[in-house]
Amino acid sequence: MQRTLRRSERDTRRARQRSAAERIFGPMAEVGAVAYKRARDLPKLIALWPHELDDMSPEGRRHMLAKLRSALRAERRRALSGHWSYDLNRHLGLLSAYKGELAGLNRLEAQPNCTRRGSDFDCG
Repeated sequence: MQRTLRRSERDTRRARQRSAAERIFGPMAEVGAVAYKRARDLPKLIALWPHELDDMSPEGRRHMLAKLRSALRAERRRALSGHWSYDLNRHLGLLSAYKGELAGLNRLEAQPNCTRRGSDFDCG
């Protein structure tokens, strides 16, 4: 007879699985973020217009991060539901691209010649 798990046991099991996944795939995503090339990697992961791909401004990077967050959310939803179309390689690619874009935005905002104007940066 199969035993039904209580909510606390399920939560504990999920936390353990999550930490195992983070331990295994976290370093892979970090290495992927270092090797990330926007022009090479992004068109394979999400649908983009050429002007979106070429926009390297802080606002363009924030827009790209929002698109990647949305794609990651959808991929995570597919993973948790056990959907047949879930792809671990795509998930890792999206995560690496997200971390690479975030690092690029942080580098851009940390440049000494960038001045903050309102909510945007002027890097000239």
